[in-house]
Amino acid sequence: MDSAVIAALITTPTAVLAAAAAYAAGRAQARAAHRGPVDAVRRQHQREAYAALVAQAAAYESHMFRVYLGILEPRMQRHWNDTLTTQDNEALVFAAAAVRLEGPAHLADLAHGIELASNRVYGAALELQQAEDPVASTANTEFDERHNILKDRAKAFVEAASTHLNGFDNR
Repeated sequence: MDSAVIAALITTPTAVLAAAAAYAAGRAQARAAHRGPVDAVRRQHQREAYAALVAQAAAYESHMFRVYLGILEPRMQRHWNDTLTTQDNEALVFAAAAVRLEGPAHLADLAHGIELASNRVYGAALELQQAEDPVASTANTEFDERHNILKDRAKAFVEAASTHLNGFDNR
């Protein structure tokens, strides 16, 4: 066989592999260039959703504590004008839903936990409000426990969201 034919037969597979590798690398680079701005927008939406939930959880926690104090001492209520209503956690529920849509799954679960805790705090405040003697009622202790659970869940969410947004979480 001619040496030129042998050289062509030997170098052809190498050239084909090199071309395939270059093609794959080019596609990966193009995909990254396209996804970069999309990922940045997605991350900004996540950041906004997380911040809204944290703000709503803090506002709800503060509001429910003032309701609690107003139930224990009705004269305190006139200072804040905070009463118990069925719409108290509406904004918090909406913010939790936004986080559940934005993800990721572990943060969505934590957001749902905050929402559930807010419902339990509301229930404890309602029980306390209906008690004959709110100060001596077991609902008083129950409110404290549920209120602390809400604060703990909000804190856990902040830590997990911060970890996720700052790139220390590979989920």
